[in-house]
Amino acid sequence: MPASSEQSPLLLVSASARALAQSAARSGLPVVVLDLFNDLDVRALAVASRSVAARSGKFDARRLLAAAHLMCPPDRCSGLVYGSGFEGRTGLLAKLAHGRTLFGNRPDTVARLKDPAHFFPLLDSLGIAHPETRLDPLADVAGWLVKRTGAAGGSHVKAARSRHRARPGRYFQKLQSGRTLSVLFAADGRDARVIGINEQWTAGVAQCAPYCYGGAVGGIALSDGMQAHLAAQVGRLVRATGLVGLNGLDFILDADDEPYVLEINPRPTATIELYDADFDGGLLALHLRACRGELPDVRRPGHARAHAIVYAADALCVPAGMNWPQWCTDIPESGSLISAGAPLCSVHAHAASSAQARDTAMVRCESMSELFFRKAA
Repeated sequence: MPASSEQSPLLLVSASARALAQSAARSGLPVVVLDLFNDLDVRALAVASRSVAARSGKFDARRLLAAAHLMCPPDRCSGLVYGSGFEGRTGLLAKLAHGRTLFGNRPDTVARLKDPAHFFPLLDSLGIAHPETRLDPLADVAGWLVKRTGAAGGSHVKAARSRHRARPGRYFQKLQSGRTLSVLFAADGRDARVIGINEQWTAGVAQCAPYCYGGAVGGIALSDGMQAHLAAQVGRLVRATGLVGLNGLDFILDADDEPYVLEINPRPTATIELYDADFDGGLLALHLRACRGELPDVRRPGHARAHAIVYAADALCVPAGMNWPQWCTDIPESGSLISAGAPLCSVHAHAASSAQARDTAMVRCESMSELFFRKAA
């Protein structure tokens, strides 16, 4: 339904909120967007938008709360939807949600699920396999990874070294070989619906190698038995935790087709845009309905979509006169300074198969990277 001119906007807050804003536009929902980039396409989709980034590349808490109060105050806000950026800052999320209807999981739920001391024992209690995980390292750390609690995007994941010691905010996980996959699902606190299974890859960017998120392709076809197994695992997690809305579960599928859960993202993930066009009104509308306790049926899409992030290999200034293809999003303003290792833009592709969609996205990613540096030279 188109939004009325008097409808209060939703407040969308995420490290990158463009996909959420794009989904809101499908159902005519007015939105105020606060994220780290405030790219040109976000500005075009929002009633109002602003970057609330600190020099660290994370949310500036004071700027975020001040902008939210000014641009979408609780008495003129139809609700808050959040994405990435709060995994390790649930206190900030609680302050942002105060006085607003929260469409998503409660801050305390996020805190528990992103705490390895809680999450992996929970998986054990539910009979869900995961790589061996510890808060303190073994004497021999060969074949282990070190990860930061409450982080996202993969850039925090490194090979464990003997110098890594146990400390708050750090945990160790045994490296598990196999395909890196994820499940996007909707939940109503009691039950879940799997929207799609995705395959993810990393970006070869020196500043955040080797596990930095590079992109994903949707519509991955697994056996009926495996899909039923994953759906059952998701259902058990939802019933044990009360998850609502759109969420993602990352896992490794090993050579014997055994899934090992890595983490849960208790909020809309980047992969929502791989399915958004398949749903009338977009997936943000489905997220709102699921948070209200209404869980609609989900149909499997007939084709596949992929996206990939173009990263800056070196620092650059976005040149004027860039020819942005239609399959490109997250478009920075001309003159923007992009630091080495930071995202430049995103590219998209769709095709009859997941393999074709991924291949096209990778070609487009490379072509945009070459175009950027040719123009910047």
